[in-house]
Amino acid sequence: MTPALLVRALMVLLLLTEMAQAQSTPQSALVYVTSQSSLRMRGGPSTEASVIAELDPGALLRNLGCVEAPEPWCQIQSLDGARAGWVAAEYLAPFAGADPAALSSPAVPATELRNLDLRPGLIYGTLAAGGILDLVTSTPADEAVTLTLEAPGNIALAAFVRPATLLARGDAGTPVTLVMPEGGDLLIRLADRSGAGGDWQLLFTFD
Repeated sequence: MTPALLVRALMVLLLLTEMAQAQSTPQSALVYVTSQSSLRMRGGPSTEASVIAELDPGALLRNLGCVEAPEPWCQIQSLDGARAGWVAAEYLAPFAGADPAALSSPAVPATELRNLDLRPGLIYGTLAAGGILDLVTSTPADEAVTLTLEAPGNIALAAFVRPATLLARGDAGTPVTLVMPEGGDLLIRLADRSGAGGDWQLLFTFD
C-alpha cells in the first residue's frame, strides 16, 4: 500500500471510530438505566472512582453530559437533584418521553402552546412523542370547571394557576375539577410520559 493510500485508510478508520464513539453516548437530556442488575454511580468517569450509589434497572435520570475518552461515561443526576455522579455510557439509553417535572412545574418549557377560549365542550388533538402541550386560558370567578381527559395512559394532565401554582394533576379517564374563587389565568398542560405520543380529547364541563 502506498503512503497516500495508507494515510487515507487511517483517516477513514479514525472517522469510523469517532462515529462509533459518538453513537455510544446518549445525547438526550434524560436517560434510563438499561442494565439487568443494579448499576454503580461513581464519583468520577472511571471504575476506580468511589461508588456513590446503586441505581436500579430502568431508573430515569438527567443527563448532564458525557465524555468519550478513555471510555464513554456520562455524568448523571437523579430527577430530584439530590444525587449526581458518573456511570458507564453503555448502560444508558435515551429516554424519549417528556421531562417528568413538566407535570409539576411549567418551568419546563412546552413544545407546543395554544390559546384557548374556555367554554363547555370537547377539544382534541395529537400529542407528539415526548411532547408537552400548554393550553392557556382564563376562568371566571367561583366557577367549577371539570376536565376529563381521554387519551392513552402515557398522556397525563396538570393544571396550573399562572404563572406557576399547581392546582391538580390527573390521568386519562379520571375527571379533574378546578375551582378558582377569583378567576384568573389558567394553564392546562398535557405531557407524554413515555415517548409514545398519541391522540387525545379533553372535555370541559361547568358547574
